[in-house]
Amino acid sequence: MNKDSISIKKLIILAGALSAYWIGSGFATGQEALQFFAVYGINGILGGIIFLIIMSAITYILYGRGQINKFKNPYDIFEYYCGKLLGQAYIWYSITLIYCIFVVMLAGGGATINQYFGMTTYVGTGIIGILALGTALLGVEKLIDIIGVIGPVKIVFLAIIGLFALKTLAGQPTLLLSKASLMPVLGFKAASSSWLWSATLYAFLALIVSIPFQINCGASANNLKEARISGIIGTLGFTIAIILLVIGEIVYNHLIVNQQVPTLAIARYISPVLGLLFSILIVVSIYSAVASFLLMVVRKFAVDKTKKFNIIATVLTFIGVFFGGIIPFDELVNILYPFAGYSAIVFVCFMTFKEVKLKITNKNY
Repeated sequence: MNKDSISIKKLIILAGALSAYWIGSGFATGQEALQFFAVYGINGILGGIIFLIIMSAITYILYGRGQINKFKNPYDIFEYYCGKLLGQAYIWYSITLIYCIFVVMLAGGGATINQYFGMTTYVGTGIIGILALGTALLGVEKLIDIIGVIGPVKIVFLAIIGLFALKTLAGQPTLLLSKASLMPVLGFKAASSSWLWSATLYAFLALIVSIPFQINCGASANNLKEARISGIIGTLGFTIAIILLVIGEIVYNHLIVNQQVPTLAIARYISPVLGLLFSILIVVSIYSAVASFLLMVVRKFAVDKTKKFNIIATVLTFIGVFFGGIIPFDELVNILYPFAGYSAIVFVCFMTFKEVKLKITNKNY
């Protein structure tokens, strides 16, 4: 095989893994798309394009850097770009943030199972937690293979909401504008006061929680070309899901007021069968992302598939299940996610400086 040849199967798995990683509880339930994009009406759709531009460039770099450097530990990327002192600060900040969002995702799983199946929130978070723990214990390579397959499935199902909305718009061309004008007055939480800044923050949020994971994915590719292309495809697929979901939430905004899980409310309206399938999809989406986040946290402290790894993963899972069952999901998204985006801006500055310097000196590029 040519060293620069691309495996379509590997391309799909690595692109799907990134999409699956990003489509956690916040996205699968519709809360992220609602608070960062849809609440701004038509401008929310433009925000999806802003996200694509920012994240395509960053993912291209990180997937490539993972392949080039083959870091022993994916968290080494922080010291590589930011130096030892600030790099260590970013490492511990990243670990803390990823674990907090791990709890947020467990809360989203509990909210979904409670809303559709009527089980208590603790039962829902417990189910998601146990499934995620079992997957994380299999190790990073196996996890990438599993969620790499789940990722494209997630995008297809989430796109269904947008496609039904487009079908509705085909018969009522002015509906999108009239519905969009109502979004700011329906009481939805917004990530910021500006649609442009909100979209930018979301891109940086997606970055700060996925840096070590992207490094792992890039390292798993067969070559640099495959790594970079898979990163861009994964970002594009995720962006398509954002835009279609935003359109769906705008068109069906009357259904999602005061709903913890907007996507499930819309799916049940479209079809009871789709509602059932969607509830299962959301649980699967959350499970795969939770497993990824858990593994990324524990990887800092132990090598996967070791006794130490298994013990730490188990303890962190049970702690997450406890707190995920008592904290309101929509409030967690609104408070935690926007703040995370700001921390990534400084990192991108360091990353850009380093990459430009490497390009000029033609080192490791």
